[in-house]
Amino acid sequence: MERLKEAQANLITTYSLYNAASEKKLPDIDVDDSETLKKLLGVIQNREAIAYVQKIKKSIPTEVTELKRLLADVLLLLDGVDIKILKAKNKVPANAD
Repeated sequence: MERLKEAQANLITTYSLYNAASEKKLPDIDVDDSETLKKLLGVIQNREAIAYVQKIKKSIPTEVTELKRLLADVLLLLDGVDIKILKAKNKVPANAD
């Protein structure tokens, strides 16, 4: 639960930075609503794709990569999956017999 709160706080901070740097502002987010977060992730990915197609990469805020990562992290945590724990388990070396 603490990890979820921490991830949500980081998401809010990065979202604010993204919004400040973005030409077109996004509405406030509800970090507890996974459907809203999924839609937001789609909007951000669409904006990024359009900027690449139009070759105006300068219009993509530098926070976009971190924002997408944090959105995915919060979505997983809301579904009860902690990617950090999964990665830590995968790093534990298996005992060779």
